[in-house]
Amino acid sequence: MSRLQRIPIEPGRVVVSRAGRDEGRALVVLALDGEEHALVADGRLRTVHKPKRKKFRHLTAKPVCIDSIQEKLTKNIALLDAEIRAALNLAGYGPTENPSKEGCEIGEK
Repeated sequence: MSRLQRIPIEPGRVVVSRAGRDEGRALVVLALDGEEHALVADGRLRTVHKPKRKKFRHLTAKPVCIDSIQEKLTKNIALLDAEIRAALNLAGYGPTENPSKEGCEIGEK
């Protein structure tokens, strides 16, 4: 029986948040921060200039790595939020709202 191979978390990789306010949201890894964290952005709520620092265990790596973004990140070329949004849309991970938090309002029972 073969073991499942783990998809690496690397710059340019599409990931989905498994925990926090952004649970269920598709993000792109911009950089690795130490051995347990990644800096991620979606081009909307989390921008290139203010990425979210997430632990690896709170991310699910998808089999999609966006080559154009990965190339820009490795060559230290400026990356725009619009490029991240467009790349996520083309990869099939368009704007997603958090379904578990949807419709909740303060004071709602």
